[in-house]
Amino acid sequence: MAFDKLKALSAPPGHSFTDEPGKWAWEQAPRFSDPNQAIDFIVQKFKTGQSEDDMLKLMAAGITIEELVGQVSFKGFMQGAFNPDVAELIKPAIAMYLMKLGIDNGFTPTMFIPDDSEEGEVDDGKFFSILKERNPEVFNDMNERLNKATRLQEEFAIEENIQNMEQMNDQGEGTFINEEQPQQEEIV
Repeated sequence: MAFDKLKALSAPPGHSFTDEPGKWAWEQAPRFSDPNQAIDFIVQKFKTGQSEDDMLKLMAAGITIEELVGQVSFKGFMQGAFNPDVAELIKPAIAMYLMKLGIDNGFTPTMFIPDDSEEGEVDDGKFFSILKERNPEVFNDMNERLNKATRLQEEFAIEENIQNMEQMNDQGEGTFINEEQPQQEEIV
């Protein structure tokens, strides 16, 4: 995924300040200013429709509760249900609800994203394993490019060896294939 570059016809920085105020849901007054009401709203949303089953599937697949709660709170803010302060205050309660949901359905979900790195350093092996897991399309593309580069290097080495052998033949130097064998005297 490439970053978008500033283009001649793109909006200049600060363009959003010239838009009509209140255009987006988060620019309006939130529907819930009380964290308890926001929690009740989210739990009710989970219980209606397919949302609760979807959350169970995601947790069973290995998505952590921390990731799910972050997405739920961000989506609620984006839709104007509550402000960012309320979004942060409800995270622990939503996490406990999801943990109980998983346990009630026979498994213990993963609570937090594992911190395997030492002091934030990510070596190449760790990078490629995360890339393979989280973005397989880019991983496969990178893998194919590396394989192509390796194949090109091998083809170049073969061509270089053939040219060296031809030069040796042109200069009269024998190769192991056409080198004249010394004749042995016959013993009578």
